[in-house]
Amino acid sequence: MMDIKKKVVEKFNAELGTDLKNLNKIIHLHEQLTEERKGIEQSLSLASTEAPSKIKAAVAGVEQISNEIDEIVNACEALQKNIAKQLQQNSKTVEVQQHIDKIGDLDKALSYLHLIKFIENTSDQIEASLSAKDDELTITLYTNLTETSCQLQSSTCHHLANYVRDLLHFWHNHLKDKLAMEYNEILKALHWPFCGSQAHAISFLASSYNPQVMLRFKVLTEYLFQLQLPEETMKPSVKSTLLTDFQPVSLPIVILIRPLRQRFIFHFTGAKQTNRQDKPEWFFTQVLTWIKDHAQWIHKNVQPVADSLGFTHVNAKVEFMRGLVQLAVEKLHSELPVVQYDDGLFAHLVDEALGFERELRESLFYPQNQPATVFVLTQAHIFVKWINMEKKYATEKMDAILNSETAWEMLSGPDVDDMKVTECAEAFLTLLMTITDRYNHLPQPGHRLQFLELQLELIDDWRVRLLQLLHEDYEDPLNSIMPRILNTLHYVSTVLIEWGTTVHFLQLHFFKKQFESVESATDKVLMPENAAEEDGSVFEDAVALLQRLEKKLVNEISNSVTLEVKAKSRPYRTDKWFAMQSDKEIASLSVTPSGCPMFQELAARLHALHETLALPLFNQAWRNLATQLDQYLLEEVVTVNQFNIGGSAQFQFDITRNLFSLFGLYTSKPESYFPLTREACILLNMLLGSAMLLLESLERDENTTEVLEDIGIYRMSAETCITVLKNRTDIITQ
Repeated sequence: MMDIKKKVVEKFNAELGTDLKNLNKIIHLHEQLTEERKGIEQSLSLASTEAPSKIKAAVAGVEQISNEIDEIVNACEALQKNIAKQLQQNSKTVEVQQHIDKIGDLDKALSYLHLIKFIENTSDQIEASLSAKDDELTITLYTNLTETSCQLQSSTCHHLANYVRDLLHFWHNHLKDKLAMEYNEILKALHWPFCGSQAHAISFLASSYNPQVMLRFKVLTEYLFQLQLPEETMKPSVKSTLLTDFQPVSLPIVILIRPLRQRFIFHFTGAKQTNRQDKPEWFFTQVLTWIKDHAQWIHKNVQPVADSLGFTHVNAKVEFMRGLVQLAVEKLHSELPVVQYDDGLFAHLVDEALGFERELRESLFYPQNQPATVFVLTQAHIFVKWINMEKKYATEKMDAILNSETAWEMLSGPDVDDMKVTECAEAFLTLLMTITDRYNHLPQPGHRLQFLELQLELIDDWRVRLLQLLHEDYEDPLNSIMPRILNTLHYVSTVLIEWGTTVHFLQLHFFKKQFESVESATDKVLMPENAAEEDGSVFEDAVALLQRLEKKLVNEISNSVTLEVKAKSRPYRTDKWFAMQSDKEIASLSVTPSGCPMFQELAARLHALHETLALPLFNQAWRNLATQLDQYLLEEVVTVNQFNIGGSAQFQFDITRNLFSLFGLYTSKPESYFPLTREACILLNMLLGSAMLLLESLERDENTTEVLEDIGIYRMSAETCITVLKNRTDIITQ
């Protein structure tokens, strides 16, 4: 009640406000409220005209809803009855299904019992066939049992699967012992293994074999192949995780290897005299010898048996080799922990292991995907020791090469005469090649790249050592050790460029670019697809440094020769070119007397360069020398002297008949390397009228380029041409 009163007060306050003059609004408010009350009363009155129709519509709607509810109730009751009836029928179906399931279980149990009976019968038949000495039937029954075991591998009947597997192992061991005994007897008849003097008479022995013996050998080999356990049950026993790389070999091969393994163990274990840590080559050589003596016989007599059985996955020769290689790997693996603390023994063992690997791969064609000795050497701790040892011995070898008394002597031979190959250059490249041969068979690119980095480091060390030798004092570079060092640099860089294009180093360049791209890539930056397809070589940076030093030394030698020639040229430069007799006044021209010392020195130096430097270096040197002499003759002779007609003719004779002749021994067009001097001769020996017209044109700067090209001047500038023309005495006197 209080809430209604409060609302009424709020209504009046809202309408009237706080001004007393608004009280006249009460009448209007009263009228408005009265009208609202009448409207409400009319809507609720049953006597009004609108109320009956609305009430009727509402009543009709309620009746319709009530009818629909009754229909739904009736439908639910009917559905309930149907469900009850269906449940009665389903209970009968469940009973039938229970009977069916029970029949299925009984059927499975019966099959289980039948399978057990089959397995037991097969086992009994194997035993009976063994008693009857029917090997063929025995192997057939065994293969049936093997197939059954393979089929049960995916079965949920684990106990049955284990039972069959155990039974299979039992018969496998029993049959293997029986057949192996007979197999060994046959091998004795075949004089297996072929060792000692018998190894050289295998072909004779093969022709003298009893056919019945060979037939029985092939039959037993076939049985042993079929006696092989399923792959699922084969668990090769190895002495270390390293030897897990060796896949098990076929049973016949195991028996064939067994006597060789016994001999290997006898000779290379314990306190035997043949088991020496300083002679690892003995056991490596023995394994290689056995492979050479027996592998071909295995391929000829065992492989056809495997092929006839459809065992396409069996390569008898490779399996035989793998079995013998495993002996060497086991021995190497046992020796390394002992000898790794003795650098000499360790280095010798690694050398022999790599030699063994190389012989296997290259001479005996042992497949690359089969494991061998490098798998042992690339173990982390062994590999670090190995590469450090390589660096140590390579550094010592470099010292020995450079300190040799014959280090800088030239090698003789038609292939090396032009290159002037020194003994130390050949020895250093041999050192690098030896390292390459040692790591060439490593399967992992990362390991090979580490050896490549070692080689690059050795090349840089080699360059630094040569630089240190060049720092020694010498008066005449041409007669010092410098030319031989230069030849060494050039030959080494040339060979490195050739090596960079070989398959081995191209692959390493590819792998190196890949590794560098991966290292530089971030999570947000994708590696470009062609990151490892760039042109180049692994020796690119090393060769660039060698060639930079080579260029520096060539320039130094060329400069020293130029200085010697210039030193002999003083009388020639200061000769009286303005007062020489013309060719008309003398019978014939000859070399200028003042130029003889210079030309003799030049001839001697060119000959010394040719005899001392490799041909490509000599070509660089004499071209540098020609360029410097060309500039020198122009600046120190032509532009600073006055020439009369006789002087001009004499200078041209000296250049064309003497200077060009000296360089003509090494090129067919020597004049092309003295463009400035040749053009100076043209200007000095032009007819007077033509020379004066040319000078006038040059001074007026009228189309100087075309004018000069017309007379054969291409390199000399217009200013220099004017200077040369004004040095002619016949023009000065005009």
